[in-house]
Amino acid sequence: MTRDGDYTTNEMGGLSQFKKNRFFRGKLMTPRDMEAEQAYHAERLETITRFLDGSGIVHGLEIQSVAETETGLDVTVDAGFALDGRGRPIVVEQVTTKSLPEPTTDEVHLFIQFSEVAVETVPVPDTDGAIDDEAVPNRDVEVFELTHREEPPETPTEPPTLDLNGFDPETADAQAVTRALTAQYHADHRTGTPETDDPAVYLGGFERQPDGRWEPIATAATDTGKQYATDHELLFAALAAHLADTDNPHQTPVSDQTEDRPDDLTGIVKRLRAMEETVGELEQERDTMQTYLLRKTVKDRVRFFETLSDRLEPHTGEGARITREIAELSRDNHAATTREDVYRAQLSALLDYLVRLGEPLESVVTEESLERYLKAVSRLQSQIDENGPLLELIDAHDQVCEAAESLEILVGVVPEA
Repeated sequence: MTRDGDYTTNEMGGLSQFKKNRFFRGKLMTPRDMEAEQAYHAERLETITRFLDGSGIVHGLEIQSVAETETGLDVTVDAGFALDGRGRPIVVEQVTTKSLPEPTTDEVHLFIQFSEVAVETVPVPDTDGAIDDEAVPNRDVEVFELTHREEPPETPTEPPTLDLNGFDPETADAQAVTRALTAQYHADHRTGTPETDDPAVYLGGFERQPDGRWEPIATAATDTGKQYATDHELLFAALAAHLADTDNPHQTPVSDQTEDRPDDLTGIVKRLRAMEETVGELEQERDTMQTYLLRKTVKDRVRFFETLSDRLEPHTGEGARITREIAELSRDNHAATTREDVYRAQLSALLDYLVRLGEPLESVVTEESLERYLKAVSRLQSQIDENGPLLELIDAHDQVCEAAESLEILVGVVPEA
């Protein structure tokens, strides 16, 4: 059995039959036999782990800090344990700082992945010239590598879903329900080959702030996008909590709902308080999403117009200057853009720059791309004047950025004198 350095025979982490040594008296044990012995136990354990426990962070592995250096980023990660997409254990023994190359954007997504290093070089006795090297490593140590990408995982890990609509809790037989749910889960989640072409474990995303600090990216109030594995204690704790809470096992927002309308003041007050809590939670989610959208759209504006400034520099100094001012003003205001009124005021202030940019663009970009840009700016101006809904304003702003990115420079343009 030929294996790679990480004791994996299948690069995609699929299924393969296990082969083990057969021992007998007088058998000559060679390195190939020893490797097969290790491969047998490693493959069995990794296959069981992959199909029963899944992949993700099991313990620790919090990102303590992301700091910018002259050559890139220094990322400090807590000690911890994870399972990768092929069932292999990833262990970080202690708080560790790794250096990563300098990112090309203001957003990075961190991953941890399994690796091995050879250690303890020892001499090898020469047996009639059969050995190529005079010394070879005596041990392989399972270690980890920290990597970063510009985009989060394409398919974030999500918990499995089950359809419970077909069961009546008043009449359903427990054993029948168990068998039906087991069959449904098997059909939906245990068919085909697991997608393990990218076994790395996602540790979360970070965003560069205007002052140079890197802060975690959160898409919701408590969601950092990390990939966690589910262990048996978690599942049993959730089941126990569900069974023990006889008053409200499903944690519904309104616990005092009845078929009849409350006929006394106390019942009405309870319902109103429950509704207020629900409204408060929805408002918090809305504010979190709004903050994320506002910050992202301003960050995109900085990136698009910085790129456009570099493209225009060899052809029109005035156009490059205006686009550079748009990017710099946006970067200066990025940290303050967490409220709708501030965002609207910033766009109103930048509108004049966006309009003035049209004149130097006339002689250096194609007519079609210039028309697309001017239409986008006109739509943004209308949204600002009409004080329309925030989402429509953001959409108009994003169209301006996309039109700026797609401006086509004319071939053979003579730079301005």
